Amino acid sequence: MESTQMTPEMESLKDRLRSTWIAGDFGVIARSIETGAEEFVARLDLKSGMSVLDVACGTGNLALPAAKAGAAVTGIDIAPNLIEQAIERAKTEAITAKFEVGDAEALPYPYESFDVVMTMFGAMFAPRPDVTASELVRVCKEGGTVAMANWTPEAFTGQMFKLGAKHVPPPPGMPSPVMWGTEDAVRERLKDGIADLQMTRRKIMFHYPMDPAGVV
Repeated sequence: MESTQMTPEMESLKDRLRSTWIAGDFGVIARSIETGAEEFVARLDLKSGMSVLDVACGTGNLALPAAKAGAAVTGIDIAPNLIEQAIERAKTEAITAKFEVGDAEALPYPYESFDVVMTMFGAMFAPRPDVTASELVRVCKEGGTVAMANWTPEAFTGQMFKLGAKHVPPPPGMPSPVMWGTEDAVRERLKDGIADLQMTRRKIMFHYPMDPAGVV
């Protein structure tokens, strides 16, 4: 069962999750899926001047190619260090995009602010998926698009999470993030406010910019 209630326990959980994303350098790992992110954005067929929100944007894998396509892009993420990296990437590539720290479960934008709301392997990790789904829909304009890329339970990454959970059990009260990779869960979570729900399973290739030892 998913809970929408914000309790002291849930606040503590969110703090721990934030600390996890801040620890280490996720930006190095994010580089392995840059090509897949560019392909994800290309499928959205963005037009110049569209307002686009990248939720749980990380280091800007979606936001930057969307901005290159001419969209007015805002990226938001719970981890300040990843936002800093996204800003630096935008400066290096001379790309105009806005990045700010924020929570996928409490997006600081008015109703119907964006033509496209997108997230890739990001919003799926928020601890209250029903709240997250509601927020994604809320800030999307009527007739707009909410686009998510989520890991599935059966594929490599989902199985890796399953293996890790044997050694580090998931926090109590938090549904498995890979439930976002199942059709039934997505259909249930996005049943309100969505006129046309489409789900497609795709493979993504990892391209690591380091040798095998570095990947490990």
